Amino acid sequence: MTQKKVLIILGILLAACVVGAWFFLNGQRPSGEIKKDISGNESALTTNEPEVEQKSSATTTIIPAEKVTIKAYLNLSGCGEEVINLLEGLVKEYQGRVSVEYIDFSTREGAERMAEAGLNCQGLIINGKQTYTIIDKNGKQKEVTFSHPLNSQYTADDLKTVVKMLLGE
Repeated sequence: MTQKKVLIILGILLAACVVGAWFFLNGQRPSGEIKKDISGNESALTTNEPEVEQKSSATTTIIPAEKVTIKAYLNLSGCGEEVINLLEGLVKEYQGRVSVEYIDFSTREGAERMAEAGLNCQGLIINGKQTYTIIDKNGKQKEVTFSHPLNSQYTADDLKTVVKMLLGE
């Protein structure tokens, strides 16, 4: 792939992130298939993810794992520093139980891997999934997608909650 093609791909990815952020900040959904759970509630659009085993019509089950593997698709030139620090803190806190692979989408190889993963903006794939249903600090169930920069669609607390749930804590 030539450098020109890589720059075009990166430009398209950046444009997609900007458009997605605009939709998010303006409270609008991009067009696409909206999934509904058994009780008829709409849930966020997800891409190429396996269905989650249902505990009941309202909650999802996260089966605890011995290890959490996170693939972080980021621009490692500095703008992803906040999420990198968060991920490194989790690796340190859960030594041997949490691992992170960084994929720098500003490189040709990283952009190709990001496209293969079906992502159009920076994000995290945690144990093979990008979207999880969690219980927040207020006891409310919410769906979290680890896409876009930290604090846009997910928070540090959301990520810590998913890691703890996956580790059975």
